[in-house]
This record gives sequence, structure tokens and C-alpha cells, in this order.
Amino acid sequence: MNVAKSYMKVLEESLSKKIAVLQSLLEATKRQSILADAEEFDMDGFETVMEQKDSLLEQLTELDQGFETVYCGVERELKDNKEQYRSEIIKIQGLIRKCTDLSVELQALEERNKTKLSARFSSQQREIRQVKTSTKAASSYYKSMSGGQTVDSIFLDQKK
Repeated sequence: MNVAKSYMKVLEESLSKKIAVLQSLLEATKRQSILADAEEFDMDGFETVMEQKDSLLEQLTELDQGFETVYCGVERELKDNKEQYRSEIIKIQGLIRKCTDLSVELQALEERNKTKLSARFSSQQREIRQVKTSTKAASSYYKSMSGGQTVDSIFLDQKK
């Protein structure tokens, strides 16, 4: 029974850490949104934010796996003695709701960022295509102009 209380404490701590990581992830996603809205796109800043988000997502995965492992160890005891652990269960449910709310907010912001970044990247691709086309046209023009100095043999008088 004392072991179950310890497990419940570990579950609470795990969820509290998960909330902190989700909040950090939300802040990083907001920074990403600001970068996407900026007039001049900062690729270095964007890459830094992406690296931070990768690190936070790894932490989130580890916390989820740890939570699942601990929960499996205490699940049977909790189901058999719901009343005895009522206050702990209610606290954990509140933390789970907070995690869910943060996850939903994060998903919505990620979707908006995806739309913004897709528009920005397609705009940059159009600009790159336009530059390539202009460069190709200029190159063709210079080639044709530099080749105009030679005289073709059809204009030479063949009589001697």
C-alpha cells in the first residue's frame, strides 16, 4: 500500500514535468510563429527553434514512456482500491486535463504555423524559379550576342 502511494507521487511528478515541457514546447512554437510572420525570414533562428523543439519532444516521449511504465505497476492497486486513493486520482486527473489542454493548444498553433510556413516556402520557391528563369534568359542572350561576332560561311563569296 505504501508502495502505491510512492507510485502515485511519481505519476504526479511525471505529469508536472510533462506540463513544464509542454509549456516550453508551446513557447518555442510561438517563437516559430513569430519567425514565420517576420518580413525577413531568419533561417538560423528557425533552425535553432526546431532543434529546441526536437529536444523537448524527446523529453516528452521519455516522460510518456516513464509514466506508462509506472502506471502499469500501480494500475491493479488503483482499480482495486479507488476510494483509498481518491484524492491522488483526482489530482492526477487534473494534471492529465492540463496536459490535454496544452496539447490541443499546441496542435492548433502547429497547424497555423504549418500553413504560414507552407505559404512562405512556396513564395520563396517562386522567387527562386523566377531568378533561375531570368538568369537562364540572360545567359542565353549573352551567348547569342557573343556568338554574333563570327561570320557564317554562307555569306562569303565562294568565287575566286
